[in-house]
Amino acid sequence: MKKKVFIASIIIIIIGIIVVIAAGFNVDLRHRAHKSIVVPLGQEYNLKDIEAISNEIFGKNNTSLVKCGLYEDGVMIHAREASDEQLVSLKNKLNEKYNISQKILIQIGDDYNTDDVKAIACEVFAKDDVVVEKSEDNAQYVSIEANLINEKELEQLNEKINEKYNLSNDVKSISASNVIAVKPIARVRLTDMAKQYILFVAIATAAVLVYFVIRYKSLGLKKVLGKTIVIGSVVELLFISIVAIARIPVDKFVVTIAFAIYVGVLTFLNKKFIDETTKEAKSK
Repeated sequence: MKKKVFIASIIIIIIGIIVVIAAGFNVDLRHRAHKSIVVPLGQEYNLKDIEAISNEIFGKNNTSLVKCGLYEDGVMIHAREASDEQLVSLKNKLNEKYNISQKILIQIGDDYNTDDVKAIACEVFAKDDVVVEKSEDNAQYVSIEANLINEKELEQLNEKINEKYNLSNDVKSISASNVIAVKPIARVRLTDMAKQYILFVAIATAAVLVYFVIRYKSLGLKKVLGKTIVIGSVVELLFISIVAIARIPVDKFVVTIAFAIYVGVLTFLNKKFIDETTKEAKSK
């Protein structure tokens, strides 16, 4: 029975190696090259509602969501791709769902016409009901009432106002709280992920092997080292192969399970060596 299990394990490991060579691992979305979309909603929301909107726009299973912001009043969407059209659709659906409002403040100077700024804002935001007025705190600033917008719209607004009034304002100087920001995230190599664990695993394994050799020296060096290395390696490779064959996304959860298996195998071997040592002592 043990021989059949061992042979079956080796076959699965070989298949797993072939799958990894041919297709690699199914890496979790957050570790692939993707887009990180930060949406500051500025209010309470239901993550399931945002997930439904996200799935509709970017496709089901193509996104991963997590709450963000100091008060968790924003959401970060990890998406495989995010086109301009998709970002506009995301903005529109979120505005419709949550009626997000904000005031955008831009310093123009003393000589400007709010109607001209309104025309620019209406063009950029594709709306005809934008409210534009001079700031009550400082008339050199124009106040534009808007909904949630994206970075591209803010850049366009800044460019057109700069062009209209011969300004050189940087988009960073504009006060706007609810702007969808998109950042490309580079792929994380599995080897880079593994590096942070290799030293720990190597030290732990060396310490355990030394302990086993000293503690169970009566069983013989070859037997103790052989069983520990072979069984430990086969079980871990079997788990990794199953992950590869089943196309399970590789993430921190999978790494945690791998560590749990590692600890479990060592615990099992320790118990087995104790039993064998006890049995050997009784037979003498």
